[in-house]
Amino acid sequence: MTTHVDPSDTERELREALATRAREIRPADRLDAILAQAHEPEAGGFRHRWLAGVAVAASAAVVAGTVWATRPETEGTLPVAPSSLTPTPTSTSPSPTVSPSPNSSSSASTTRPPSSSPSSSTAPQPPTSPTGALAIYRVGTNGGATNRPGLVREFWSPSLGRTTESQKATAAVAEALKRTELWSGVTLRDVTVEKSRISLRLSGPGASAPSAGSAQLGVSALVWTAQGAVGRGDVPVRITADGGGQLLGQVGTGGSFTRSSTPLDDLCDIWIDTPSPGASMRPSDPLVVRGQAVAWEATVEWELQSGTATVQDGVATASIGAPGRGTFTVDLGRLDAGTYTFRAFTTSAEDGARVIADRQVTFTVT
Repeated sequence: MTTHVDPSDTERELREALATRAREIRPADRLDAILAQAHEPEAGGFRHRWLAGVAVAASAAVVAGTVWATRPETEGTLPVAPSSLTPTPTSTSPSPTVSPSPNSSSSASTTRPPSSSPSSSTAPQPPTSPTGALAIYRVGTNGGATNRPGLVREFWSPSLGRTTESQKATAAVAEALKRTELWSGVTLRDVTVEKSRISLRLSGPGASAPSAGSAQLGVSALVWTAQGAVGRGDVPVRITADGGGQLLGQVGTGGSFTRSSTPLDDLCDIWIDTPSPGASMRPSDPLVVRGQAVAWEATVEWELQSGTATVQDGVATASIGAPGRGTFTVDLGRLDAGTYTFRAFTTSAEDGARVIADRQVTFTVT
């Protein structure tokens, strides 16, 4: 005698339909939006403090695939695709020009294994909302011994009032063009934000970059900035230029670009998200520095300087260690009025002395 009962055709069909739908669900990239919310000017009351707390907790937990990690089975990831920023062909565009791989000078000091690529988010466009800080990505250097080129994130708080996705992307990309020397003299002509694509039109392709890797970083800065402003994950970005030609003389325009086509080695090892460069803080407010770092044994060393004097120093522990990318915080407390420079850096695991990465931000307390 058996107690097994075969499921009905209807039950089998329901199970298959549910399994298929579950496989289609992909999390959206929300880190820029969370951190931007944390940077908004204080409106007073419990609501702002609650939102800021949620932002800090979300960043520290590395949730929803917004902070890259190297253990995809345990951490959310936004993984690496090919080692070059090659446009993804679209059905309405000619085949893209394949850009060369980055030169060897842009290799990272630590090795980060790749993981599989997710589908880009196609969530509906949200209604207009007050804008806070916008994440601006620029081409900078890693500092330290290697001082390799890479993407740096800085937050910017323009006075835009209530804006649409297109208006935020317009403001952010226009600012990103100013912050990367490769785009000197190039302006933003138009931005179109659709459900499944962001389109940028530039006044020109820019001057020829010295290498394919440099050109790819310059394009990545615009892609990451546009996606961060829109806040709907890895939405493909199409970039065209008046007059035609390859972007920065090296990168074709025949398709779309995504964050996942940017190698992790193209990100600088340390970002300082708070305070922003040139920020003005109040003496009455405790200051907490927030950032990200690729740090051996999750150890981030730091110094707070006023002029040539070191006011404070210490060691922060990131949420994960190298080769993962972790978040860190440093509570500086209340500071006297003056101009300060906060420095975060990592040192070699071999001798504990050679600086591997170095990031500094200057701000004032008034």
